[in-house]
Amino acid sequence: MIAARSESRTPSTPGATSEGRADAQRNRRRLIAATREAIAARGLDVSALDIAKAAGLGVGTLYRRFGTKEALLDAVVLSLYDELCDTAQACMERPDPWDGLTTFMMELAGAHRDSRGLAEVTAACESPPSAELAERTAAVQDAVIHLTERVRAAGMLRSDVTWQDIIICSRASLDTDHCLGIDAGPDGWRRVITILLDGMRASGHTTLEGPGPQIRAQ
Repeated sequence: MIAARSESRTPSTPGATSEGRADAQRNRRRLIAATREAIAARGLDVSALDIAKAAGLGVGTLYRRFGTKEALLDAVVLSLYDELCDTAQACMERPDPWDGLTTFMMELAGAHRDSRGLAEVTAACESPPSAELAERTAAVQDAVIHLTERVRAAGMLRSDVTWQDIIICSRASLDTDHCLGIDAGPDGWRRVITILLDGMRASGHTTLEGPGPQIRAQ
């Protein structure tokens, strides 16, 4: 009797399994997208319930797909690091060493501004919470070392500027919006990073993008 019941269900199993897997993949993508948006705006201190609601799913689905909220956060942060690694690789392939370095630093600075969660993680990267994140951190560091060495070999970098300086300066974009009644504007951070980069340059300067900071309207 048990065998007979098992056989009677067999024809419908493949379709049901395929549909279930498709639903699971869609739910996973929705959770990742919602988490990415949540940590970008609010940082890592976001609840599983809020993520699930933003994805239009129940919190139980989050736990079924990822086990814990922390595992979901790890997956999203790792994807952000992977994007940085891909960007670094593309910048290393640029023929102009200075262009490669400055493009990556601008992208890294923009990534910090775009995601509060990423900025929180990179600020604490002296002790990465997982082996995977430690690996990605080392990959980004190696890319900056390579980009820095290319620029130095070309004679474009001040002799006293290190690759560590470049990484730290990428965070200068984080608090550049307002000061003493001055409004930097939406792209003011780009001017700040450009000024910092030119301070590292052996000679010459780059034309600043966009309008300068303005006095805020009262």
